Amino acid sequence: MLNLDDVKKIKSSVRLSDCTTATDREVTIEKSWVNNLLSTRVVNRSDHSLRIREVVLFSGDMPLAPDTPFYGEGFQMLTQYGGTLALPYVIGAYGKDRDFFRIPETPFHENLWTVYNLMALSPSHEEHLLMAFTSCNRFSGEFRFRNSYIEVIMDTEDLELGPGQSWELEQFMFSSGANRDLLFQELAECLNRNHPRMLYPEIPTGWCSYYCLRPITAEGLYENARSMVQRIPELKRIQIDGGYAAADGDFLIPSVTLGNDVKTISEGIRATKIEAAGYLSPFIVEPGSKLFLEHPDWLVQDQEGKPFNGIGQKKKLPEKQWYMLDGTHPEAQNYLRSAVRVMHDEWGWRYFKLDFLQYGALPGCRYDKQATRIEAFRSAMKVIVDEVGHDSFILGCNAPFWPLLGLVHGNRVTNDIARDWKHVSGNAKELFPRNWQNDTLWYNDPDVIVLERVTFRNQTISGEVIEKKSDISDQEFEFHKAVIVASGGMILSGDLIPSLSEENIGVLKKLLPPTDKAAYFDDETYTIGRIKLEDRYLICVFNFDDQPKDIVISLEGSYRVYDFWTDEEVGTYTNTMKLNSLEPHCAKVLYYEVHGNL
Repeated sequence: MLNLDDVKKIKSSVRLSDCTTATDREVTIEKSWVNNLLSTRVVNRSDHSLRIREVVLFSGDMPLAPDTPFYGEGFQMLTQYGGTLALPYVIGAYGKDRDFFRIPETPFHENLWTVYNLMALSPSHEEHLLMAFTSCNRFSGEFRFRNSYIEVIMDTEDLELGPGQSWELEQFMFSSGANRDLLFQELAECLNRNHPRMLYPEIPTGWCSYYCLRPITAEGLYENARSMVQRIPELKRIQIDGGYAAADGDFLIPSVTLGNDVKTISEGIRATKIEAAGYLSPFIVEPGSKLFLEHPDWLVQDQEGKPFNGIGQKKKLPEKQWYMLDGTHPEAQNYLRSAVRVMHDEWGWRYFKLDFLQYGALPGCRYDKQATRIEAFRSAMKVIVDEVGHDSFILGCNAPFWPLLGLVHGNRVTNDIARDWKHVSGNAKELFPRNWQNDTLWYNDPDVIVLERVTFRNQTISGEVIEKKSDISDQEFEFHKAVIVASGGMILSGDLIPSLSEENIGVLKKLLPPTDKAAYFDDETYTIGRIKLEDRYLICVFNFDDQPKDIVISLEGSYRVYDFWTDEEVGTYTNTMKLNSLEPHCAKVLYYEVHGNL
């Protein structure tokens, strides 16, 4: 088994931009262990500057079997990794980090899988292992592997280290133990020491326009606000989501289809006694936008000094391919600062969803040549947080996870939801390995809850209008509802409130206020999740399979068990409870009282 003593003996190295390895005379790596935490300092001992591509903290064949199960984080929200060291796979619909965002690979990545900042291993019949970087102020960490060969890397982005100069690298943690959840708890404590968590007095609830109001209009927002007051005021706020601006990057210019300016709309929503909440994507800039045309120098550049959009999500339409706002440019920072000030002071927003944040941390040439992309991202985020974060809720979305630490109150941890099994099951697989982050690093946002079928009309490039109806069964709705319960995080509705059935209004009321408690699962199949509340224990049971499934639930004693949604008694059970033939793609949420032992 791999242990801390083994790790401490592994030699480190420094890889230069020309793909050579620095000699010990050129660069020294100073390591300092305090218990299971490592601090590292890199010193240039030569008489000339060195461009350092990456620092290898540890590398080599480890005493781990190739069939060892693992979980690895992606650099950002849309990517996660699982499987075994020999047969890894991507969790999620968008492939590897480098597949989706087209980040260039180096020769050092060849024939190796890469995960970012966190790697958890579960060797057969041995203790769990957790390797993770516990800070992300300047550099990002990587774990690369193939079978039993593993590298622990600090990406230093080809920065120049002058003679006699040194860098402090990010802190690293190695832990092992029988209880995997306790290892993640230890990690959260370390992350919070290095990046103190931003606190907010409640988990926000609300309604989101994106999943049911297309195109977004002023009257559509007013109609839902009025209906919320009458039917479910507990949701409290309307999140005016993407689509209100004329173009990506032009935050303060409304779309011509909106029907009014955003200040007037926000005032109209508040007049109904519902809070107006907002959205912006601070780093993406659309070709043809006013920002792009007037201030191309504020954007991340290519090697020739021109605005750079050769990275990030590949759009079907080239004219829609996004450019990136340079988080180190003083005028770009002033632009962000003034924009959120208008939203806060004039529009009255006290809730900001910040989307597509990954684009603030992608490679490119920036105004500050000495800043890493992590520093560029964090400095721009800090501009927003310093301006409005004192009294407003800050929600991250599509974000680079470790660079985001300490900069948001809440964070989306799954892909967008859709009313089909692919997204419902996929979001569960993305959410559950991140449940440990809820109410430790931030409040998890599992995306909105959708309870009713809709038909969307989309126009193709050729102009053809295609209707897309929801393809989701009643059982899959039950699964989705249970996922939201198991998340313990934010609750936002994604259905039109005026047409929502009374039954589904009741479902929303059952979920409010949020519990703030994410489920702990019995094992990594994520079949049985448990939540301990003050007065009751919740049990969330999931059947991911395409066939009915018998599921046995262990109980510590005798209890009357109830259905969470109806409060109807299911039965009395001693030590175990068996669900016979739980339908495929279905889930149950059950509960029993804390003091209900018979």
